[in-house]
Amino acid sequence: MSKEEFVYHNKTLFVNLSGEYNSKNINNLKRKLYNIIDQYGINDIIIDQRHITQMNKAAFYDMLDDYDIKYGGNLIVEE
Repeated sequence: MSKEEFVYHNKTLFVNLSGEYNSKNINNLKRKLYNIIDQYGINDIIIDQRHITQMNKAAFYDMLDDYDIKYGGNLIVEE
């Protein structure tokens, strides 16, 4: 099971992830993240993945590459 928490503070979107992230969960995360970015025009994002127990790293890094191509904002991944 995966869980996301989105917190907007000081013009930065903090995305806290916990649980297991397979390809399907990463696609759901991507959809939610892109909806928030499109709706609010957020450029600064910090993704905290320290509480993830299992992750499909290839799908996650594909999502990050897609983000760079589509938005090119400031995205930081905390490991």
